Amino acid sequence: MSQKFEPPKEVVTQALRYKRPGERYEIFDTRVEYNNELYYYVAYFKGKKIIADLIVREDGIVPSLSDPDTVKVLRISIGVNTKMRHFIILGSRWSYTVDQVWRDQEKLLTKMYQKHEREMPEEVKNHFQKFIEVPRGILKGYKVIQESCQRAKQLRKKMERRGDVTDQAIDEELDQARDKMFYAKNKQHLLALNSEESRKRVIHFLAKKIPLWDLQGRWRLQKIKSLHRRMRFNKRERQDVLDVQDDVTRSKVGEEEFQKILEVTRNQR
Repeated sequence: MSQKFEPPKEVVTQALRYKRPGERYEIFDTRVEYNNELYYYVAYFKGKKIIADLIVREDGIVPSLSDPDTVKVLRISIGVNTKMRHFIILGSRWSYTVDQVWRDQEKLLTKMYQKHEREMPEEVKNHFQKFIEVPRGILKGYKVIQESCQRAKQLRKKMERRGDVTDQAIDEELDQARDKMFYAKNKQHLLALNSEESRKRVIHFLAKKIPLWDLQGRWRLQKIKSLHRRMRFNKRERQDVLDVQDDVTRSKVGEEEFQKILEVTRNQR
């Protein structure tokens, strides 16, 4: 049985000292090792919302934010906890798939392509091939997401073996794993988004070519239509997918969020 996390009394004393009326606080069990010193991250809450932070050294010293190292420790503390939360909340959901479903979709599309290839205009052939690439690409994306989640689990275990201690190297590795996960998921979205017109053209072609009496063909067409509908985006979702392409914008937003956190951090300046 693992022991209950007990921060040093010096750290608890400082956490209480900086606490304000009506707030509760949490001392995170993940500590940051920086320049051979251990630092604790304290979050202050009102309701469920974090409203302020504090960095405390293991001996109870509260370092000043005028020291660049304190800011680096804060970045690592927030970075590691945020990224781990992304993997727990998003990673577990995004990594789940039934591979056979997507293989069956690819098989169905390939079968329909081969059946109607001779009567198919070259333009429709190109649209069909683009449609077939969607389930293939989505399966590849799931593999990347699963590998990223596995790497996050390995880093979590590494931290635990060290006594729930992290450092800049672990933060950077988590950053790489999270980026791979987000890019893979976004690539899945782009496959669906960018193939929408091709999917419509394929469905239009098949709807005209498959006679009403061909019940099996019509059933297969309905399955393809169902796949197409699941891949559609509304206007807001479409814009969200496109916005992720801009690395500069995402980095700027991330830095703006950190500056907001820095403004309410209670370490002296």
